[in-house]
Amino acid sequence: MEPVENQKRNNLNLSYEISIEDPVVVYNLKGKITNELEYEALEKEVFNLLNQNYYRIVFDLEGLTHTNSSGIAFFMKTLTKSRIMGGDLILIGVQGNVKKVFEIAKLDEVYTIYENLEEALNHYKALQ
Repeated sequence: MEPVENQKRNNLNLSYEISIEDPVVVYNLKGKITNELEYEALEKEVFNLLNQNYYRIVFDLEGLTHTNSSGIAFFMKTLTKSRIMGGDLILIGVQGNVKKVFEIAKLDEVYTIYENLEEALNHYKALQ
């Protein structure tokens, strides 16, 4: 199944858009991730695209207002799988409560974090 660009998905607390900046897949998240049910559909799509060799990932978190250990677990699983496949996961737009959670858990030292999409895409281009 070929990925469809600019897909929009909605859940009660989390909505997201998927776009392809070949070979990078960008997930624009809005809302919150505070339990597995909120990210279940997103996780399926992320892992489906990973299995199609879209292992260079950018999560735009500018619209993500809250997360907790459930969100952290999702991001860690995705980071691990992408790195196993030779890719990476970059976070952009980390701010507010989400930024605080990442700093408290010292995840700002684990993830590559940039301010915007242009910086993230330039990071991937430099690796080619």
